[in-house]
Amino acid sequence: MKVLLLSSPIVQLDFDRIARVPNLGLVSLAAHVDDLCTVHVADIHGLKDHREYVRRIANDYDLVGLTAMSFQYQEALALAKIAKDSGAETVFGGYHPTLAAEEIGNGKDASLIDYIVRGEGEATFRELVQSKLAAKSPRGILGLSYHESERGARGKMVHNPPRPLLKVEEIAMPNRDARLITKGFYSFDVPIDCVETSRGCTQGCKFCSINLMYGRRFRRFSVERVIEDIRDAEAHGAGSIFFPDDNITLDPKRLEKLCQAIIDAGLTHLRYKTQASASGIASSKKLVDKMGEAGFDGVFLGVESINRRNLEFLGKGKMSNDADKAVQYLHDNNIIVSTGLIGGNPDDDEEDLWENFRLARRLKVDFPIFYISTPYPGTEMRAELEEMGLVTNSDFTRYDGLHANLRTKHLSEEEVQFITWQMNARYYDLEWMRYNKVKKLYPKWFAREIRRLAPFYARRKLDLALGRRTVRDFFLEDLMSGEMCKGVV
Repeated sequence: MKVLLLSSPIVQLDFDRIARVPNLGLVSLAAHVDDLCTVHVADIHGLKDHREYVRRIANDYDLVGLTAMSFQYQEALALAKIAKDSGAETVFGGYHPTLAAEEIGNGKDASLIDYIVRGEGEATFRELVQSKLAAKSPRGILGLSYHESERGARGKMVHNPPRPLLKVEEIAMPNRDARLITKGFYSFDVPIDCVETSRGCTQGCKFCSINLMYGRRFRRFSVERVIEDIRDAEAHGAGSIFFPDDNITLDPKRLEKLCQAIIDAGLTHLRYKTQASASGIASSKKLVDKMGEAGFDGVFLGVESINRRNLEFLGKGKMSNDADKAVQYLHDNNIIVSTGLIGGNPDDDEEDLWENFRLARRLKVDFPIFYISTPYPGTEMRAELEEMGLVTNSDFTRYDGLHANLRTKHLSEEEVQFITWQMNARYYDLEWMRYNKVKKLYPKWFAREIRRLAPFYARRKLDLALGRRTVRDFFLEDLMSGEMCKGVV
C-alpha cells in the first residue's frame, strides 16, 4: 500500500514572502504509518503548478491525504478530484474538515472524500491504514468519519465518536525522510523547519479553533525530545526552527528551561522563531533574555486589540496591557516582533480600527498584521456574530483573516476591508524603515525586498500625482491579487 500526504498549496501571499514553512503535521502522521506502508509527504505550496504535480504522481498511490484550513478547503477538493480520477481513495484532515465534518458529509463534497480524520490524527490515521490493509470495516475507529456501505453501494457518511487526546509519550518523532520536496522552505534567507514542544491551550479565545481540536488542554513534550527533534531538523537542512505551539508561553518556566537546554546542547547557532502571548512574554524579562541567548530572533505576539471592549468580546483578557512590556523585552534582545491585531469587531467604528494602527506604531512593531475578525466555522464567535446578523459572507476561500466577511454595527464589509487595507498600506513607510530590526538581522533579504518593491511604490506615487489612478484603484488591485500588506499609499 502506498500513501501520499499533501500540504495545502493555498497560502497567504504576504506571509509567504517572509516565510514558507514545511508541514509538520503530515510528517508526524507519516511517522505513525511508515512501518505499515510506503508513505510520502509532498509540501506543494511552493510549486508553480501544484495541480500538474499531483496529476503526475497520484497514479502511484492507493490513498491520498489532504489537509485544509477553511480558506484552503476548495482547492483541497480540486486535488481530491485529481486523486479520485487517478484511482486513489482520499482522506481529509485538519481544522476545516474536523469542524465541518457533518456539513461535509451531508453535502455534495462528500463524493470526493472517502474518509475524514477528525481532530488529532496520528492514532486515527494509523488505525485507518491498518483497517485497509486487513480489508476490515473502519467501524469503531475513533475520530473517523467514513461512508457506510449499503447493499454494496456507497452510503451516507457516518461519524464515529471522537478520539481522546493522545499522551505525548505515544506520539512518534516526525519522519522528515518521508518528504518528496526538500527545497524552497525558508524564513527570510534561512532554510526552516518546524519542531513542536507542546500541544493545546487552556485559554478560551472565542475566535480560535484550537479548543475545538484539542479541548482546553495543554500537553508538554519532554525537553529531551524537543532537543532531539531540533537536531533531526538541522540534520535535514534547517538553519532556522519555528515552534508552532498553540501557546508556548503558557508555562514560561518550561520555555526558559528549554532555552537553557538549547544553550547547553550547543544549538544556539540556529535561529528560533515562535508565536506567543503578550502576557506570557511580559511575565518575565529573565525568560526573554534567555530566549535571546538561545538564538530566538522572531516572535509573533497575539496582542489582538488595545480596546478593552474588543478584548472582552474576543475572550482575550488584558493582552494590550502587556504589549508595551513584551515588545520592549523582545526588542532589547534584538528579536523581530510581529503582532496580530484584530479589527472589525461588532462595535467597531473607523476610529476603533485605527487605534490598532497607532498601537503598532507606538510600539515600533516590525511586522504588524492587521487581521479582520473572521467567523470561523464551529467557533463561539461565529455563533455570536450570526445571532447579531453581522456575518456577510460564507465563502470560505476568503476566511484567511485578511478578508472581511462581516460588517460591524457602524461599518459595512467593504469599509472594514478598505480601512484595514489602508492601515497596511500606510505602515511600511520611511519611519518604519528607520526603526525595524529586519534590516539589521536579515540585510540581504531586506535589500532584495526593497529592490523589488521600490519601483512598484514609485509607480503608484506617480500614478496618484498625475491623477491616472486613485487609492481605490490600488485597493481593488490588491484585493484581486491577494497581497494585502504591500504598503505605501
